[in-house]
Amino acid sequence: MGKLRIGILGASRGMDFARQLLKNYEYAELTAVCESYEVLRKKTENYLSENGFHSKCYSDYDEFLDSGLDAVIIANYANEHCGYAIRALKRGIHVLSEVQPVQTLAEACELCDAVEASGCIYSYAENYCYFDTNFTMRRLYEAGEIGEAVCLEGTFCNDCSWKWNLLTRGQRDHWRNYVPSTFYCTHSIGPMLYSTGLRAVRVNGLEIPRMEYMAEKGARSGSAAMEVMELDNGGIARSLNGNLRYPYEASYRLIGEKGSIVSTVNGVRLYRHTSEAGFDIRDFTDTYTSYRFRPHYKTGNVENGTFAAFAYFIGAIFGDDEGKKYTIDVYRAMDMAIPGLLAYRSIIDGCAPYTVPDLRDNAQRDAYRNDRYCTDPRTPEEYRLPTSKSGTPEVDDSVYQRVRESFSAVNLTPGGK
Repeated sequence: MGKLRIGILGASRGMDFARQLLKNYEYAELTAVCESYEVLRKKTENYLSENGFHSKCYSDYDEFLDSGLDAVIIANYANEHCGYAIRALKRGIHVLSEVQPVQTLAEACELCDAVEASGCIYSYAENYCYFDTNFTMRRLYEAGEIGEAVCLEGTFCNDCSWKWNLLTRGQRDHWRNYVPSTFYCTHSIGPMLYSTGLRAVRVNGLEIPRMEYMAEKGARSGSAAMEVMELDNGGIARSLNGNLRYPYEASYRLIGEKGSIVSTVNGVRLYRHTSEAGFDIRDFTDTYTSYRFRPHYKTGNVENGTFAAFAYFIGAIFGDDEGKKYTIDVYRAMDMAIPGLLAYRSIIDGCAPYTVPDLRDNAQRDAYRNDRYCTDPRTPEEYRLPTSKSGTPEVDDSVYQRVRESFSAVNLTPGGK
């Protein structure tokens, strides 16, 4: 097999892959980009031409898919990934999907069906699982350093209110303005489950109300949430995610029968319980791991996470055992995302517990094939959920007009969030 022909759907987040990974990459080349937003598409065309990429930009997704692609990176709006992934899989095209993988339980079932029918590689690009620090956390756990995990904790705090104009462009029904507070959960849940191989079997949700600093930008959801989970080994886990007035944090703690592992963006600390009332403590700071299909240079933690997610996807396509082991397949992607979807159902149901299905099991999958409940305003009313535990707030059009004016004053460039 020669170089893989790669296409990118979505020239905002998607072009990060082009700039960071696909220029002069040994195993693949960027041949097509699909972007519906005309201003960004034209800027992307200029960027590609000026930087030596031999690729074409499309506005039509079917034409894009029919351009001879081997694999596609799905990086459009986060609640619209599933349908585009399925259309690619049906053409025999491998898929690397950005977060989130699905918006509803029904989509989750449809995606699992499509992956199985296609025989293609589907990989979930949850780059937080692949941070150098978090990958070290997984390797330590696999080595048995803390025994079996009994308690997991993950936190992803990222207050995006200051750049809401860039993210939503003043669109009332931009996904960020209405998705549930628990929706963007896999940055916090993902690394815990990826490191331990565990999955949630039951979940409760808790929501922080919509804060004024989000309301004034047009957001209609709760500002942050917590997912509290029972695990398949009898242990417990909690995940915190959202727009909190707190410095950026991505941190994880695995507590096991023999000790604990703590991972932050700055390093990993291993606590091994001793026979005395104390711990042996080891720190890991330089944790970069080379891999055949990974670009051979080191940048920051976030970028390296993206590199690794992409590299293991490419490795899996080429049949490499390490790639197949460490890529996140469709079932593990569902393990990471479904607790967030059901935690929101818990929130609006008085924090009642919800069973988390294992979609590897067709019998469990069949029970959710028509479960289309979500907060998307395009959803039929019978399935539409309120955007917060207090209902769906009314927001005056003047709010979005102010955000649009703020966005118009910014010179958006490819790769902007």
